[in-house]
Amino acid sequence: MMRLRSYLLLSSALVLLTALSCTRETVPGAAGSLTICLETAEMETKAGGDALQIAVVNASGRVVARYPEGGSLVAESTVEFQNISSGTYTVYAVQASTPVAAFSSASTASALEALMASATDGAPVYAEGGIPMSAKGTVRVNAGGNGQVNLDLQRVCARVSLSFVNETGETITLSGCTVTLEQMNPQNGYLFGRAADYLTGSTPADLTLSHAGAISIEDMGRSDFARLSALVFPSRAPAHRPGYRYLCSISFTIGDTQYAFTDLPVHDRRSADIQAVGRNQHLKIETRIGRKIEEEYLVSFHFEVADWVIEDPSFVWFH
Repeated sequence: MMRLRSYLLLSSALVLLTALSCTRETVPGAAGSLTICLETAEMETKAGGDALQIAVVNASGRVVARYPEGGSLVAESTVEFQNISSGTYTVYAVQASTPVAAFSSASTASALEALMASATDGAPVYAEGGIPMSAKGTVRVNAGGNGQVNLDLQRVCARVSLSFVNETGETITLSGCTVTLEQMNPQNGYLFGRAADYLTGSTPADLTLSHAGAISIEDMGRSDFARLSALVFPSRAPAHRPGYRYLCSISFTIGDTQYAFTDLPVHDRRSADIQAVGRNQHLKIETRIGRKIEEEYLVSFHFEVADWVIEDPSFVWFH
């Protein structure tokens, strides 16, 4: 009888301890924490310091937490906020070479959304690694628990580049290279999180890349090529074009002969029209110069839109 009573007392104590343990983990109404993990796929941009800014907005549209003023950098590219009430939040993050004053002073969701749709303050910085990045996500914080969101930081702009590839078997010299893409939103600034479309009521100018000097391209066997490149707003092909497609014009001179190609349809290698170029994407235009036929070189073009991954430090912007 005594053994049974001891067993019952021990069992009751275990049940009580278990109940206390569960209660300690999820206290109703208690503030929780919010962990934000920032990802930059195939890129070397890292969080931390004044270059990273985060705003946490509650369901009422009010900013309730900020980094670096409030949250803590608990690990590389991971920021944590404590004492966050239960609820659903929208998280905005900006990574830039210098702090963005407009972002740090925005106190509401509408102010942050307006910033996402308009030009940032300050002059653009197009140095290597200095291109701004941003992300936005939604997360739920439970009472007394932890909410976690992974944000994929992406560049706020797109890239367009032209490569000249020499397949002639000899060294050739190009000069007067000019590339024009109709209504591609030229490099006059950048936006945070702009949608792949034009601003309402605006008619963006053509994107023109040019290089007046001479470019010497050796035999393809030595993997030499020349490249022109520019940063652009994310954009959509002009609606008045059949199929919403981009058109491209390319001209250059080899020796005394000028080569000019106008209204080239910009399509991929499967002949599908390229209708849009989004943020963190790369529109590649490849011009291949082949052997001579009747004193002129054969020229072909290849287009491709791909994710803009690790930057090639050797390319130069001409615009």
